[in-house]
Amino acid sequence: MPRKQDPIKKVTLKDGKTRYRFVIDVGRRPDGGRDQRTFTYDTLKQAKAERAKIMAAKAGGTYVAPSALTVADYLASWLAGKRNLRAGTVRAYTDALRPIEERLGRRELQQLRKADLDGLVDWMLREGRRVGNVQRRGVSPRTVNIMLTVLTAALDSAEKQGLVGRNVARLVERPTHRPKQMTTWSADQASAFLAHVADDRLQAAWMLSMYGLRRGEVLGLRWSDVDLAAGAIAVTQARVSVAGDVMDGDPKSQRSRRVLPLDAGLVAALKALKAKQAAERLAAGAAYENSGYVVVNELGQPPRPEWYGDRFQWLAAKAGLPVIRLHDARHTCGTLMHLRGVPTAVISAWLGHASAAFTMKTYVHSQDEALVAAGATLTQALGGSRPA
Repeated sequence: MPRKQDPIKKVTLKDGKTRYRFVIDVGRRPDGGRDQRTFTYDTLKQAKAERAKIMAAKAGGTYVAPSALTVADYLASWLAGKRNLRAGTVRAYTDALRPIEERLGRRELQQLRKADLDGLVDWMLREGRRVGNVQRRGVSPRTVNIMLTVLTAALDSAEKQGLVGRNVARLVERPTHRPKQMTTWSADQASAFLAHVADDRLQAAWMLSMYGLRRGEVLGLRWSDVDLAAGAIAVTQARVSVAGDVMDGDPKSQRSRRVLPLDAGLVAALKALKAKQAAERLAAGAAYENSGYVVVNELGQPPRPEWYGDRFQWLAAKAGLPVIRLHDARHTCGTLMHLRGVPTAVISAWLGHASAAFTMKTYVHSQDEALVAAGATLTQALGGSRPA
């Protein structure tokens, strides 16, 4: 029986030095061919040890073939493969990963270490703000955690593809983030706002926002989505601003596609707006833009999303109300529904959330009036008196 050939070969270089070399088949190339790698070491002892280590990793399914792929190139390919994300989400991911690409992008992906990411986190917290601010040079813990969350997802994919041995982002301790308490309006404040905008040209739009529609859903609403006879609207698209460009896209999630009933007040407001736009179209003539959107200016042109949010806050200030974000009106809607006993599943469906659990965790808040009422209920339950 012939002797089995030694897998480790001794080779002599041109300068007379000796090296020890072996070849291992590590899998398949993208074109389907065999991926054979050559490994060379200074001593036979090193070669034997490394070959044994590689063979054991291959047998255990943990072997990672050496690669010069950089962090920046990998992240670019990972983002390019996220085909089902909305444009706004892709932009958010790109922004979140920018510090990594700028500071660690040239590093080989397989050489990325926990210490590298710890250093990046420290730098971001200390001086990572891109916009100058004398009072605060670093970014918030929330910004850092978003970066780590996106990076973790990207490296999870790299690990599954066999590009890295483990996801080092999972080893990094997240900085503590204390979310700001969400501000919502009470029912009286919400009613006061609607009363204040009763004569505003875009009254119907402000009502839709107070009824919980997202900014992009209000601005993306077309008259073809409105059935005034049936008293309903269909949320089928969103108009959003991405990197300065305004575009139409799908709603935020599949459950965001929904049909909502309109009460008599909203139907009347939409009818009034439609009549107003018809008059404006006649007055403007050829200068009028038939965009088909519900929310447009006097020439039929849809506004920028940023303008709509700023206008909401301006109107709130004019009404003498606490100035909240436009998105807080959506939180107000969910909270007021909850405080009036609407089932969480129904609130979630109304707001177009992916799950009822997310609705309860993120969009339902307590209010001072509710706490007072709860205290009164407890006092009544305990007999209406307290010990002296």
